[in-house]
Amino acid sequence: MRVFGNRLSQAALAAVILGLGGTISNVSAQAPAPPAQAPASRIDDALQNVTTLVRAGRVGYATFWDGNKYIQCRRMPTRELRCEAAGTSMQPSLRAVLTGERLNRLAALGWVLNPKFGNYVHTFAQTMSTAGIADHITLTLTEAYDTDTKNLEIKTDWIADVPCPPRNGYTQNLAGIVSDAPSMQATAVRACSYTPPPETVQTVSSSAELIAKNGATVAAEIQRLRINFTRDVFVVFNAGIGYIQCMPEAPVPTLYCEAQSAESWPALATILTPERVARLHNAGFTDPGRAPNYWKEYPFDKFNDAAIASEILTLLHGVYGYNGAAELTIKAR
Repeated sequence: MRVFGNRLSQAALAAVILGLGGTISNVSAQAPAPPAQAPASRIDDALQNVTTLVRAGRVGYATFWDGNKYIQCRRMPTRELRCEAAGTSMQPSLRAVLTGERLNRLAALGWVLNPKFGNYVHTFAQTMSTAGIADHITLTLTEAYDTDTKNLEIKTDWIADVPCPPRNGYTQNLAGIVSDAPSMQATAVRACSYTPPPETVQTVSSSAELIAKNGATVAAEIQRLRINFTRDVFVVFNAGIGYIQCMPEAPVPTLYCEAQSAESWPALATILTPERVARLHNAGFTDPGRAPNYWKEYPFDKFNDAAIASEILTLLHGVYGYNGAAELTIKAR
């Protein structure tokens, strides 16, 4: 079985980690590990960091996130602390998180929708301590976003002080945060506002309708892989909120497919409920471990192109909630 991705890089990284293991163990043996900080304390440290560390021509941003649920803060020139909490305009997958009840909780906590990027904004007075702000952020992440703050990720960055700094693009990881990360430049938004693409009303209500709409195209892509099973070819069926990707294997003609997991995109943690994961299991997909995603092999002598295409579309509909509102994106080589 061939797994998508660079095995050599993963092996090299593992070797580096193992090579450092002895050093780390020796240090920890000499002194006990410091106690873990409470989430609010870690947030407070980051807020203090972007407040006290001044870099000419740059602005400090503190970002706190779990998957694609985030709050990002910066100190304004007038010393208030302005924070943005993730919205659904830039990250549609958050609709499953920001239910009516949680939106009401956001409002009760003082967060107001900013139409420029669809995020929720809260400006904290300069007289409020960073510790108090950290407590408020922790409460917001917990009660409005159902965030596991024990596993909260935190970073601070200093980004060029321009009127409209770059932001992670629509549906990208942490969509809407201010970021100049090189990996996000290709899809970054550099305007002062963003209007998401209009949603089409041409949706499907069942996997049967989705198969009728896309079945022939998907089956033709599977046929291409079957014919070229000895070559380095693949296809990705991307539904926007999740994908299934396939490649042929030799010498026995077999199609190897992966269904995206939350390990490869944390935002899927809110989509891949136990019930939906059970649908993957029932279709014969194995949990991540041997591969970074759920995976299955389809021997070509047991499955025809149409049958594989039907199962792929059924899973995109039933597992990832794809209803055809956006066109199915197909990437192939």
